[in-house]
Amino acid sequence: MEEPGGRRSVPGPCRPVPRLDRAVVRGRDKDGHPLVIEGRGYFARCLQHETDHLNGRLYLNRLSKRERQSALREMWDTQDKVFARRASAAKLLGK
Repeated sequence: MEEPGGRRSVPGPCRPVPRLDRAVVRGRDKDGHPLVIEGRGYFARCLQHETDHLNGRLYLNRLSKRERQSALREMWDTQDKVFARRASAAKLLGK
């Protein structure tokens, strides 16, 4: 399953990210009891995406070296636009 990744964590570039069509996540609930969540399709993609964040990974980590370098170049090239857009939004919010 491949869909574009990016936008919030890495503003600007967006690249196809390969992910499995099934995911099983194990953890504990708020009371410390074991918990297992299984997802397929889009939900499996969401589970993998959020688990990546918990492990300190961004979608860039899943790209080939060439694609990662291309995305980082694009990010660098668009950073002034991204910062200007954020400053404008913050101003509208009174920050």
